[in-house]
Amino acid sequence: MNQISNDEIDLIEILKKLYNSKKQIILVSLVFGLIGCVIALTSPISYNSSTVFIPQNQENMKSSTLSGVASLVGININSSTSEIPPSMYPQISESPKFKRMLLQSIIDQDNNLTLADYIDIDGNLNNYKKSENLNSIYVSEIEEYFFEKISKIINISVNQKDGFITINSTMPVANYSAVVANNSKEILQKIIIENKIESAKQILEFSLNQLNEKKKEFNSIQSKLAYFKDSNLNLVNTLSINEQSRLESEFEIINSVVTELSKQVEQAKLQVSKDTPVFSTIKEAVIPNYRDSPKRTQIVIIYTLIGFIISTIFFLINKPIYQIIQEVVKSKDL
Repeated sequence: MNQISNDEIDLIEILKKLYNSKKQIILVSLVFGLIGCVIALTSPISYNSSTVFIPQNQENMKSSTLSGVASLVGININSSTSEIPPSMYPQISESPKFKRMLLQSIIDQDNNLTLADYIDIDGNLNNYKKSENLNSIYVSEIEEYFFEKISKIINISVNQKDGFITINSTMPVANYSAVVANNSKEILQKIIIENKIESAKQILEFSLNQLNEKKKEFNSIQSKLAYFKDSNLNLVNTLSINEQSRLESEFEIINSVVTELSKQVEQAKLQVSKDTPVFSTIKEAVIPNYRDSPKRTQIVIIYTLIGFIISTIFFLINKPIYQIIQEVVKSKDL
């Protein structure tokens, strides 16, 4: 009973202290609330826009169709497994290549304004352009400045369970946030496609070069054979027959080579098409109607609560702390 009574007395004392200090507590809370208002009104405004897409697996979608078409002309298409997993997309967005392309992307068609122009608050754009280096592994200090700005604008996240990718763009201008989100998506997809079809494109270019060279030889042999036949219409002798036979043999050989190279070129073209990733956009980036931050009401409420809590604790413990300090001072004097 005594313990309960003491608890009740302590609680009553606490309530009395709070009641007696209510004016000070309210005053401190209002001061913190005013500080919150100032912070809320002076905080920079930002808008957020996002786009969501998912990579489609073309191996199953196109394999049967392209294989069927290719088999008609005697072409065999091998499967390609060099896929870039979605979990690597955020790392691609951190690469200098991605950031350089994004910096040069247009965010305002009317004013021909690039992202680099927009974020050039400190007037470093001229220095940035002068520091551009053809060596892709070199990143200057000025570039680092712009790259850090981009890292604050763009955020790419991956849903590991469902495999979709979300790109968020946060900027002070609503329509710029939507444009940058869409530009980021297009650049990211472009880099992924380039990486995916790089091997197939190299094979295609090599096959095309070989085909063009052999076509020149084919045309040359064909012209020689036609000229020889026209020049020896009435001559029938062993020498002319042998020469014609030799030219015809060369023609048949080069013709078979050109035919085979043509098949390889078509196979390479089909492989490039087959390897090209397809992306389905689930959500397009749209211009936001409402700002993402600052959340002014929330800021004011939080600061007011902080002021209330701090003032409440202070007025509860100030007297005991003051008494403890006095006792410590007296003990030292003794």
